[in-house]
Amino acid sequence: MSRPALSSLAGLALAACGPAAPEGMVHIAEPALGGAPGFWIDRYEFPGRQGERPELRLSLQAARERCASQGKRLCTAAEWRRACLGPTGDNDFGYGPTWQAGRCVDSHALSSGHTSIVGGDDGALPAGAMPGCATPEGVHDLVGNAEEWVLDDWRGVDGMLEGGAWYTWTGYPACRGIYSREPDFRVVDWQPIGSATARCCWSEQAPTEAALTPAAIGADRERRLDQARAASSQAPYDPTAEVEVAPGLWMDVYEYPNRRGEVPRTAVSALEAQALCAAAGRRLCTAGEWERACAGTDGRTWPYGPTFVDGACNVGQATPPRAGDAWGCLSPAGVLDLAGSVWEWTATPLDAPSLGSTAAERLHEIRGGSWLADRAKGVCQPTDGYPFAPADQPFPDLGFRCCRGQAQVAPAPSPAADLPCPEGMVALAGPAGPYCIDRFEFPGLAGATPAGGLDLSTARARCQGVGKHVCTEAEWMTACAGPGGRRWPYGDLLEAGRCSDASDHAASPDRIGGEPLPAGSKAGCASPEGVHDLSGNLWEWTEGADGAASLRGGGWELSAGLGQCRAIARAEAQRGAAEFGVRCCASPDEARALRGAP
Repeated sequence: MSRPALSSLAGLALAACGPAAPEGMVHIAEPALGGAPGFWIDRYEFPGRQGERPELRLSLQAARERCASQGKRLCTAAEWRRACLGPTGDNDFGYGPTWQAGRCVDSHALSSGHTSIVGGDDGALPAGAMPGCATPEGVHDLVGNAEEWVLDDWRGVDGMLEGGAWYTWTGYPACRGIYSREPDFRVVDWQPIGSATARCCWSEQAPTEAALTPAAIGADRERRLDQARAASSQAPYDPTAEVEVAPGLWMDVYEYPNRRGEVPRTAVSALEAQALCAAAGRRLCTAGEWERACAGTDGRTWPYGPTFVDGACNVGQATPPRAGDAWGCLSPAGVLDLAGSVWEWTATPLDAPSLGSTAAERLHEIRGGSWLADRAKGVCQPTDGYPFAPADQPFPDLGFRCCRGQAQVAPAPSPAADLPCPEGMVALAGPAGPYCIDRFEFPGLAGATPAGGLDLSTARARCQGVGKHVCTEAEWMTACAGPGGRRWPYGDLLEAGRCSDASDHAASPDRIGGEPLPAGSKAGCASPEGVHDLSGNLWEWTEGADGAASLRGGGWELSAGLGQCRAIARAEAQRGAAEFGVRCCASPDEARALRGAP
């Protein structure tokens, strides 16, 4: 790489006392090289000027271009971690070894639940606004504020995010890259990330063979995995600790090796987990089996109930737990540690080529979160993400448990309701009785571009103006998931390309931030009853029984698979983002009035 094309770097020289620091950058001398010239890193997030907000919503390619425009480059992950950890290597949070509230911009709750669900929550502060959020060498905001692109990922693919953002839970925004190496964490390098920015590095010689070879990158990976293997149990599997969670289906009470008091086995791939279960005459549980064993018949959020209880399950901890230590983490079926403890492989594959690192990569769903995760991950049925991992990739906090018996399938959907509906609507039987729902998003016409940019009051006015109402959460969920709890409107397994999502626009990035597809463009994105586009295209306003509004279904900017029926987001009622639309429903009385019936 050429020298930075900036006037501030024109006179760069290596003096006897060490290299001169380019303006706005901090010199990091590699300790292993005895103080020899190492590299420079921007003091602040891009554009690198104190008092300016970092530029957000950057893709990996855009981050590369921003740094190149200043004659610099993105940092490698190793460089980023070295700058964050400091010269002693023990400042896990940049400013010191332990997290301190108020030092950096993190842990700010989002009304949406997560920035990838509904964009627009810009909580990043101007560079240097938190003076205490700096390393001893003077690099600011490495922890929190905005996520920062680096060149390489520990799995050997291009690009990863480090440092966490303003909304990141306190256990994640740290220097050792824990959250970005969680099995459910992933980025698509071409897709802009709402909370992502760049921080640039520069060196006399660009990092090539020495820093970015598979062996060099793999050293970090293997070190983390070796530590996990050393901590986890190597005891033989116990086949006796199992419970019948459904007729003919038995599930291990504990994670493998299925022994109370043992640290669950981790750092195994899905293929290795399958082999270990098969050797014991068992199999991996499917994602549906896992969820039903965890959530019970009442669809609870956590194994013990609908309300989070701090300490009931092993989440948000510093060290791996032992199986069965959290007796409060007992599911209705009698299974322990389904939430928290360790992530668990399932036997359910995920066919989403756009989400893989390579076209040949096999993906499997995972469930439950781990001791490293926050409570939003340690749930029975994920709603704000799609947890999966490459089947051949082990992770330090990803384990498994085994099942025995015939694989269970979700219940079949029930027939539609016997209710005459106006043209363009479908009759369904909801929890509160029969109702009608529009086949298409408002204005409800096949081939028309659905109306986006709606706030809640406008959505209500649109539906009321045609004699209908904004669908309730229960009405919307009945249409999408059916009585059997389908994951997507068309079924329980993701079929890439059936619904509108960000992968449709990969070849045309200008579509991102643009507009939805015309209603019904994705003919396969329909429920068995013929309700279209419940996944992707637009987020749809719904109203709960308590009057609280929520958004359902996901918009066109979400990655493949995220637009599940259960996906839910919150937004201020007065906000009308481009991807916010509505679908109207009609009560029996409204349906009769629309049909002109007495």
